[in-house]
Amino acid sequence: MAWGIEESLLLIVNVLIVALIVWALRRKVRLKLEEVEARHQRTAEHRPQERGDDPMR
Repeated sequence: MAWGIEESLLLIVNVLIVALIVWALRRKVRLKLEEVEARHQRTAEHRPQERGDDPMR
């Protein structure tokens, strides 16, 4: 059974939509991870250094 032009176009459109969704989700996760890392860095900078945390002692 051969595919017609309509099925071929629908397949192409569906593949493009799935690719767009995957790209958007990866971007959202990457941006959220950067935000969490920045928040962690700010928290670590403001936290006072405890005596037991220094591995050189």
